Formats: sequence, C-alpha cells, structure tokens
Amino acid sequence: MELAVMQYCLRVGLNFEVAAATVKRLKDEGFILPISEKVAKRFMLCWDGKKGKLELLEFDLKKAIASLDEGKPVIPVWLDGIYQKLALKLGKS
Repeated sequence: MELAVMQYCLRVGLNFEVAAATVKRLKDEGFILPISEKVAKRFMLCWDGKKGKLELLEFDLKKAIASLDEGKPVIPVWLDGIYQKLALKLGKS
C-alpha cells in the first residue's frame, strides 16, 4: 500500500521528497493499512505560505475551495480510491 500511495503522489506531480514525506506521515499516523483493512480517510495537500511548503491535512471542502480561490494548489490524497485501485489490480475487490 505504501508503494501505491507513493506512486499516486509521484503521478500527480509531487517530487520524490514531498511524496516520501507524505507517505511517511500517513504511515506514522496509522492511515496506511494492509489492503485487507478498509480505510475511508481522505486528505489534501495544501500550500502553507507561512511554512513555504505543502501541508497534509484532512480533507475539508471549504478549506480546499478557499485555497483554490486564493490561487494556491490543492492535491487530493484519497486513500479510499488508492485502496480500491490497488485491490482491483490484486484481484481482491
């Protein structure tokens, strides 16, 4: 599952360091689980101008829209979708 999340992050255009940090944080906080366990968590990476980097937050539609209205990027990280795609590839749907 970690590799699937890493692949997703790289595919959406994150550089290796940001993708690896995102995977590490999700893993450390217990959100990356074995494929046999279902998870419905949805996150987003939003630009934090004060810190000068992307921050991983739990998905919040109002915050996402506000960030986009300000011209800041929002990258969805929907673990449920990543899990579903991986389960289909592994034939465990």
